[in-house]
Amino acid sequence: MKSLVFGAIAALLAIAPAHAQGWSSVHRYERPSGKCPGREVLASYYDTGYRTANGERFSANGNTAAARDWPMGAVLLVTNPKTGLSVRVRINDLGPWGIAYRVGDRLDLARGAAHRIGMYGSQYVCVS
Repeated sequence: MKSLVFGAIAALLAIAPAHAQGWSSVHRYERPSGKCPGREVLASYYDTGYRTANGERFSANGNTAAARDWPMGAVLLVTNPKTGLSVRVRINDLGPWGIAYRVGDRLDLARGAAHRIGMYGSQYVCVS
C-alpha cells in the first residue's frame, strides 16, 4: 500500500505544471518578450508578510512591490506584455531574495497588483 501511495505522488509530481518545479526551472519556461519600450524584468508576486521594509503594514491586495533595483518610494508603471494590462506600483519593500534573485527575479509585486495585470506566476514584465 505504501508503494502505491508513493507511486501516485511521484506520478503527480512528474506531470505538475512548470511553476511547481521552482526557481531553478523558470528560464526554461519564461523568456523576455522583446516587446517592451523600457526595461523588461523577471517578476514574481508575494502574498504573505506583516510589515514591509519601510514599516507599513503589508497588504496583499495593494498596488505595491518589493525591489532592490529601485529606490524605496519609487512609483513604477508595470505592464504585462502578454495581456497589455498595466498597473502603477509603489516600492515599499525590499526583495526578492535568495534563489529568486540569483536566477534573475528583480521585482516582487503584491498579489493584487500582479493579478490586476493578469500575472499568475513568474514572468517578464515591462517597467517604466
